[in-house]
Amino acid sequence: MNTNLSKQIKQNFLALFSIIIAISALSYNSWRNERSEANRNIRAAGFEIMREAAHLQYIVDSTTFSNNPQKTDPINGWVKVGLIVSLSELMMPEVEQKSLQLKTVWSNNWSSLQADKQANEKISEANAELLTQVRKNLLMLN
Repeated sequence: MNTNLSKQIKQNFLALFSIIIAISALSYNSWRNERSEANRNIRAAGFEIMREAAHLQYIVDSTTFSNNPQKTDPINGWVKVGLIVSLSELMMPEVEQKSLQLKTVWSNNWSSLQADKQANEKISEANAELLTQVRKNLLMLN
């Protein structure tokens, strides 16, 4: 019986080897697809964060430097900050931390944007730190 099994393995070696290769290839392909999808999601979130951060910076600068206070509404900044924080959850923890720092700086300074240029500087700095971290994370993707 033992010789019969070894004889069958020898006769079907090519078929067994082909099955092993096929399963290995399928496993790798599935893993690669999952990794690529995760990278696409991170990349999309990163670019969206960058866009929303640019819109937030426009709101910050317009509120501080515009002669027409009706033109800008700093309350819209809350929408941008909330979206940035939500999107940052899809990225690396460092980006999420920077987005939470931005939210804290925004909440402490948004109401004084029209009267205080230092509020603009604080928010702008937190926004720039977030953008720097997003760029670093995007460059780390494979």
